[in-house]
Amino acid sequence: MPGFTALAYNLYFGGTGREAEIAAVLAHSAPDVAALTEADDPGVVERLAARAGMQFVWGRGSGDRHIALLSRHPVREWRVHNHPPLTQAALAATIEAPGFGPLTVVAVHLLPYLLLPFEIRRWQAVGKLLEIIRQDSPGPHLILGDLNAIAPGDRVLQRNNPAKMRRVMALQAGLIFRLAIPRLLRAGYVDCYRARHNDDGFTWMTGNPTTRYDYVFASPDLAAHLRACRVLDDHPAVGAASDHYPLLARFEWGGEQADGRG
Repeated sequence: MPGFTALAYNLYFGGTGREAEIAAVLAHSAPDVAALTEADDPGVVERLAARAGMQFVWGRGSGDRHIALLSRHPVREWRVHNHPPLTQAALAATIEAPGFGPLTVVAVHLLPYLLLPFEIRRWQAVGKLLEIIRQDSPGPHLILGDLNAIAPGDRVLQRNNPAKMRRVMALQAGLIFRLAIPRLLRAGYVDCYRARHNDDGFTWMTGNPTTRYDYVFASPDLAAHLRACRVLDDHPAVGAASDHYPLLARFEWGGEQADGRG
């Protein structure tokens, strides 16, 4: 049965000095497409792509955090969006997915910090992204990457976060505002991890997970083919490769939609 896997993975400051570990994680997950955030060094991305036998495209972000996409299948076209309010970056690529045809994948990295002014900026960025997608009318598509935002109902283990982050959050009494993710949900996108799991699904930090920052969102027509979505924390290299766990979603064309969670 034809299938397709998509990976969201933050490389942590470009991945320099950790290429072997990142390559091992990519080999273990074997995605058809990988959205790489904090892909700050295009040389690292090129070498990772070569080791994985994948094509790559790299896009400059609005600041010093950049973005990339690896693909096992031909990339028909791509472009990067990195102007306010869409910061840090979104990289949209159309690939040829075997058994399915053209599929648009939008890798996204939004501003960090859970303080309200940053969440407002993320809400604005999502609005601009939705506007771009409506204009492009891409058909079935994915939005995936490090959104640095918290979904409705998700918790954050703030007591386990680094002291600096706890001090920053004390500025707003530890309150977490949830504006950006609901905007995607209201637009009809399916949170692939939450569609399959009820647990925390934390993707940050490796070794001391406290927060779910990384997401795969599917358009409704593509979400109907979702078979699994999981946090990849089961490889010995994952802790040394990055401070984020990768998130992998699997889709299959044809047959009945799976009822179980996985």
